[in-house]
Amino acid sequence: MNQKLEEEIKKYQNLPRRERKQKERELQKKYKDKTIRIKSGKTFTKGESFSRKQRRVFMKDKNLLRETLKILHKYFPDFLPLISKLTDKRHKGYITYKMRTIIMTRLMGLLCGITSMNEMSRKFNTEESIKNLSQICNQVLDEVPNWQTIQDVIEQLDIKEIENIRKMMVNALVRSKMFERFRYEKCFQLIVDATGISSHDYNLNENCISRTSKDGKTTYYKYVLEAKLRVGNMVISIDTEWIENSTLNTETEKQDCEVNAFKRMAPRIKKNFPKLKFIVTGDALYATTPMIDLCKDFKWYYIFNLKKDRLKNVYQEFEDNISYENEVTKPSYFLSSNIEFNGNLLNVLKFIDQEDQKTFHYISNLKVDNDNIEEIVSLGRARWKIENCGFYVQKHGTFCISHLCSRNENALKIHYLFIQIAHIIRQLLEFGSIVLREMRLTTKKEVSENITHSLTSTFSTLNCFESNFQLRFDD
Repeated sequence: MNQKLEEEIKKYQNLPRRERKQKERELQKKYKDKTIRIKSGKTFTKGESFSRKQRRVFMKDKNLLRETLKILHKYFPDFLPLISKLTDKRHKGYITYKMRTIIMTRLMGLLCGITSMNEMSRKFNTEESIKNLSQICNQVLDEVPNWQTIQDVIEQLDIKEIENIRKMMVNALVRSKMFERFRYEKCFQLIVDATGISSHDYNLNENCISRTSKDGKTTYYKYVLEAKLRVGNMVISIDTEWIENSTLNTETEKQDCEVNAFKRMAPRIKKNFPKLKFIVTGDALYATTPMIDLCKDFKWYYIFNLKKDRLKNVYQEFEDNISYENEVTKPSYFLSSNIEFNGNLLNVLKFIDQEDQKTFHYISNLKVDNDNIEEIVSLGRARWKIENCGFYVQKHGTFCISHLCSRNENALKIHYLFIQIAHIIRQLLEFGSIVLREMRLTTKKEVSENITHSLTSTFSTLNCFESNFQLRFDD
């Protein structure tokens, strides 16, 4: 084994297992040797590891359900009052469960990582669950609300009221100042991207995006555009816009698309968060005059991917400019500033990743020079976090946004918003809780199982919480 390969293997030894396996395959391809292995470089001494008995004793008084509720009570004191005041369209004579009980039961199911409403009712059918939820919901319960009861209420909720709860949570986190160090030039990074929720062979709710294959088969899709704040390793949903053909009347009309959805979303974000400054980050789809003008009108910065086939003239001018003069001296970085494009001046950057042999191009209206070009490129490359830390987790990890908990249009969207709210709380727990770090749980599934066990198998005091604690986040 040559020295360069040994150095590369050593460099990747402390990565998480999934990333190590990816680097392993890349090295096998690079060196044309399928025997290359990257073993974990982590070592444990007796002082760092637990015996099975020590772990039982240590875990005895650790309760992640309490930790989750502590976060909810400290950082979102208005949360429970707001869900208690949600518009209730039920007949007053037939109400058994308070609105707070209905919503908190659904939310606890999501925090426990339970993707199915039916499964939630089954797992919560214990005496311990009834006692714990009675405390959480501030209502004496004989039974936990059945999934169908919860579903009937959710179908009648006002989606704007749920969006206002998410808005309150985002504002509360911003006001707490704990994310200040993740700003760049006093701006939060706002990553926007769309994802598919589900696909069907029929037009669900008559508003799906459709695609017809070469063999004539039409498939219908549910798509949604998300805007998420990127703070460290977390991505926090601040707005959602559904991509749907709600007004499509004839076959000649164009279908809704991601760009049009962002045009509807952006004014709402500006209205809801007028004092926040953003660096909007998106893929090459956003590198267009309307998107650039929109950011300029709202006084937002932007970093968009640049592709040769999207802005050909800008791309070619950039390549011509850097072949003559590169405005930065850092190796692998290239810059040409003030390139004119439809009345806008663009700073165009290129970065060549020597390890992965990949090249990245960006356009931005941020000031770029030799001192900060690395940071700007890092912000541009952080766009992947909405995929890996956002959509992937919500599809294949703790939650399952692809599982349609209802085919009712209103309920489908509200269930999706509840997942975004639950994801905010779970991220605060997973990335910020000191207690969770001490427990050394290695996977999200273990965290979900611990919360579920605390709720369904043990009785805890859940109506009194200390507020003298802080969340600590790594970069």
